[in-house]
Amino acid sequence: MPEAVGFVGAGKMGGPMVERLLGGGLEVHLFARRPQVRERFAGLGAVIEESVAAVARSAGTLIVCPFNEEQLDQIAGGPDGLMANAAPGAIVVQHATVSVARVTGLAAAGAARGVEFLDAPVSGTAEAILAGRLTVLVGGEQAARERAEPTLRAYGSPVIPTGGVGTATTVKLVNNLLFAAHVQTAGAAAELAAALGIEPGRLLTAVAACSGNSFALSVLGQSGDVGQFAERAAPYLRKDVAVAERVAAELGIGTGLLGQIVHGGPFPLAEP
Repeated sequence: MPEAVGFVGAGKMGGPMVERLLGGGLEVHLFARRPQVRERFAGLGAVIEESVAAVARSAGTLIVCPFNEEQLDQIAGGPDGLMANAAPGAIVVQHATVSVARVTGLAAAGAARGVEFLDAPVSGTAEAILAGRLTVLVGGEQAARERAEPTLRAYGSPVIPTGGVGTATTVKLVNNLLFAAHVQTAGAAAELAAALGIEPGRLLTAVAACSGNSFALSVLGQSGDVGQFAERAAPYLRKDVAVAERVAAELGIGTGLLGQIVHGGPFPLAEP
């Protein structure tokens, strides 16, 4: 039976994770700032803790699911954060898409205290989480990965090891840049079809059964409206593209053709 779980970040993605953990019979210790979130998950059986530090002291596996690096720093870093208050031997799992330097820095801080750190960005939607089909990439020591895996499988399948800390984030950043490029090419295909007199919805339905199909094109087709999809997804994709380009720039590496497509497509998926 997996050990008790501490959780911080029960938002759009983290909330369904907590639901799956509780639904799997795990003991979940949760910190949330919003009263409505605390009330909801207390009603589902979570143990509500008064602070991040209290969560860190409550369990051997600690999961954080923030939106960005700033939130990750607030939750995991500092004297009141997870890394400073976790017991030696605890495992901290972080699910955000952030920079490689951020996760390797947190891992180093944890190692100094005997705390394991797993770099575990995810790919999928809230619906995939609730169905137990979230893809979880995991970078870190093998023993820590194997210990955390039964817990992660409450909402993740597949759970894919990528190597040491930082490798999962690197894979996720390349994946996100590739997905953004796929979205741009799918949008460009819809624009071309419209110019040629083909209604974009009909094109997306037809190509979904042809050799030109892709996951991005399928997502556009399911949305029912290319413009609405762009409006909903662009803020998230812009964040991920910006992180990927910043990491590449820090290493002196260009994003090549992928970057050109992301910046040159019909949707505003990259910062100016």
